[in-house]
Amino acid sequence: MFQERKEYRKNFNAIGQLNVGGETLQFNCYDVSVKGAMIELIPGHLLATVEDFEHLLFEDNRAEVFIEELMLAGEVSIVWVREERGRILMGLEFESVVHNAEKLWLKRRGYRKTEPFTAELFIDKDRLHVEGINRSTKGLCVKMLVQHPAVKVNAPVKLQIKEFGLVALGKVVWVSSADESTLIGLQIISIS
Repeated sequence: MFQERKEYRKNFNAIGQLNVGGETLQFNCYDVSVKGAMIELIPGHLLATVEDFEHLLFEDNRAEVFIEELMLAGEVSIVWVREERGRILMGLEFESVVHNAEKLWLKRRGYRKTEPFTAELFIDKDRLHVEGINRSTKGLCVKMLVQHPAVKVNAPVKLQIKEFGLVALGKVVWVSSADESTLIGLQIISIS
């Protein structure tokens, strides 16, 4: 496999996040090319050994990656995983990645996955049904078809997304109202 490489690989040292198997793991990136990267993973709670990753790869080899220094975010395939001198090394192949160089002003600290979902928000004893626009490990963007007076910046929110088995406490970070709908940015504070 290593002999077949044609693309230039740049020795590079950066930190990033890998969202795989329901867990967000930190990693150090050591070399990167236009097609992929080699990373050293910092073990997590659920995925802590090479064997854990090998079992996961039998079910699914897809993951989401974010490398802040490169402003690179997207989906990857895990090509290989091995242990070397007590470290977990992993080879990633880029599937669909985005470079947000023109959007540096956003200063996002994590990858946001655009994926539709339904959720319920509980604000001031009211239950509101919303549609999910995108999500990250730290927050999400949802859309409401009506405006509600309790939806305002810094309002505490209880959030329930049955599709993901998620119940969390959060707060409203921003609100953008239009004629037909209201977009709401939510920060997740704690997950129960």
